[in-house]
Amino acid sequence: MGHVVDAVRSGPTMAVVARMAGVSVPTVSKVVNGREGVATATRDRVTAALKQVGYLREPSTPADQRGSGRLVDVVMHGLRSTYASNVLGGIEAAAREIGLDVVVAASDAELGSRESPAGGWLDHLIDRGTGGVLLVLVETTSAQHEWLTHFGIPCVIVDPITTPPPGVPTVAASNEKGAYDVTRHLLDLGHERIAHIGGSPPKLCSKARLSGYRTALNEAGIELRSDYVLDGNFHEPEAITAMHQLLDLPEPPTAVFAASDLMAVGACRAIRARGLEVGRDISVAGFDDVDEARVTYPALTTVRQPLIDMGRVGLDLLARRMRGEEITGHTELPTELVIRESTVRRH
Repeated sequence: MGHVVDAVRSGPTMAVVARMAGVSVPTVSKVVNGREGVATATRDRVTAALKQVGYLREPSTPADQRGSGRLVDVVMHGLRSTYASNVLGGIEAAAREIGLDVVVAASDAELGSRESPAGGWLDHLIDRGTGGVLLVLVETTSAQHEWLTHFGIPCVIVDPITTPPPGVPTVAASNEKGAYDVTRHLLDLGHERIAHIGGSPPKLCSKARLSGYRTALNEAGIELRSDYVLDGNFHEPEAITAMHQLLDLPEPPTAVFAASDLMAVGACRAIRARGLEVGRDISVAGFDDVDEARVTYPALTTVRQPLIDMGRVGLDLLARRMRGEEITGHTELPTELVIRESTVRRH
């Protein structure tokens, strides 16, 4: 039976499972990796076939009986970023204190293996017999969470991208309050024409930061201008394009709040490319306080996310769930406004 399981995992007998269930190989792949887009009856047939060939185990025992009970999987998007290194620093510190072993993996999207039958993060961590999974900036599906539940694997989400399933604990920074604070700072400097380069509109943090920006303007009696709100999708090149669009307006802004430091750096590059000076001609502020914010010139005013603490708290909540505690709800950690030279009083 073990030989058959290996064959299914390596690919060739995926077709056997598909024939047994009367479906296509891509459908089997979706079920294996907990993807959406499979009808319940079809998923049940595929699951039955997978069990028949020995691919699926029965639901696990509690986490403290899974292997050593010390293994935790961290699945994260963007492992090479400053954001990731800070969050991972908090996770690793907490894991050492608690006595857990951590395996870190890139999300499917980063690996480019979204349709890989056995290449998904879900398949790998179930195969390892993990005691729990910490998801960081990873978009998940309800089917994937159902699979985690099936295998008795507790889960915690740090910085959720979309609304999580009921009962899954989440940890994030106070995105709306941070955006409000930095916009309020620009208003206090005398700026009224304040633009916003946002992140990806569907993401929870993007919505929250836009909301904080809007609330600060409303309280100041300033009407939100649609031509002052553009999406940079958390990418520097798109932020550069957005900043050029703002500078081309008949009445360009005197200040810009970008929803990430990386986009703020892009905005600064666009401003300098026009022969203008950041701070003197246009104030720029970001969000995150990653290393780039401190070393760019002029140093960037930004909102500091408690990234290390987010990692620590997320791992601690996961460890408690692994011990059988009923942990639910959302934990919001405070942000801090960091004022530097990129924002100055309006002349």
